[in-house]
Amino acid sequence: MTVEQAVWAEKHRPSKLNEVIGQKEQVNRMKRWVNDDTMPHLLLHGPAGTGKTASAVAFAKEKYGDDWRQNLIQMNASDDRGIETVREDIKSKAMQSASGKYQFKILYLDESDSLTKDAQAALRRVMEQYSDQTRFILSCNYPSKLIDPIQSRCTPLPFRRLDDSEIEELLTRILEKEDVEYEESAVGKIVEYVQGDARRAVQTLQTSVEDGELTENIIQVVGGQVDDETVEEMISKCFNGQMDEAHEMVVTEILPNVTDYSRFTNTLMKKIQYSDELPRDVRFYAISQIGDLERNIMEGCNPHTQINSYLCQLQNARYASIPNYSDE
Repeated sequence: MTVEQAVWAEKHRPSKLNEVIGQKEQVNRMKRWVNDDTMPHLLLHGPAGTGKTASAVAFAKEKYGDDWRQNLIQMNASDDRGIETVREDIKSKAMQSASGKYQFKILYLDESDSLTKDAQAALRRVMEQYSDQTRFILSCNYPSKLIDPIQSRCTPLPFRRLDDSEIEELLTRILEKEDVEYEESAVGKIVEYVQGDARRAVQTLQTSVEDGELTENIIQVVGGQVDDETVEEMISKCFNGQMDEAHEMVVTEILPNVTDYSRFTNTLMKKIQYSDELPRDVRFYAISQIGDLERNIMEGCNPHTQINSYLCQLQNARYASIPNYSDE
């Protein structure tokens, strides 16, 4: 069994541009270049899992037909970010002529925003020098990290985060194709968990199916989630001065179960944002500090220390709240 057959994210990857979900405007623009050799360099940018790579591959399949593998070169800039990668690997591939009757081939460079500035400057020269035989499709999450000369040489195509309904449609379609019995509530859990990331949604779906079934109980185990009620209780204990109990919850219920801290901080933000227990100014302050909490954890700081530190800030904000002054 090949990877394309075993891994659902590959097996159910769109083979045509019409099959790409949620990016109708950008897909329509790409369709115009399927039979047009005046295609410019493209810059696909947006959050992870929104269909950038899928669209590039589907475009190549439509443009080149059976010859698409010979005329699409896929590279990931994050594998080696330095200037030597551009001078040696990328340049040598850009120099190659297209296979068959085609005027040019496509070089797809994923995560191009991870290249160093020197490497980007070298890439700009390669794009200029070999544009006759190679069209570049660059993909990135943050286009602002690319130097202006590269941005100006590409037609930008922004990819938006997918709506929950679009993710649900994708998962339901795959479940039916794979003949899996499922609970709608379980699908909803995955949709909530992935936050618009289609690739993560399909990967989570495959790992959550057990013996041809998808249930909520399996999602809880595979997703490594913390119940919303647990997060809400932790916030409440912190606000009401029960700091020992709140810290105990971090140790016993939060840290052992969280595998995705980005999702955890998102849940934390929502529970604070819509809390009826927290004064308005405390909510605003608490939300403003969540970005620092997530960034520190993602950069490698100890999650135990960071979460407890955040809870202490929330406790301090409670006593500094303007309503507290007015009550006295």
